[in-house]
Amino acid sequence: MVHRTHRHRPEGPCHFSLMSLSATRRLLLAAAPLGVLWLAVSWAAGWWG
Repeated sequence: MVHRTHRHRPEGPCHFSLMSLSATRRLLLAAAPLGVLWLAVSWAAGWWG
């Protein structure tokens, strides 16, 4: 049986905090949905030919 030594923080979900991520990861997490949205809009508008 494996005993885990970490404690769960009551104020947030386990293992996920934007402040614990590096600046690059935060930037990617913010830019990825915007990029997908931009691609969807540009495709729907017929900018790809």
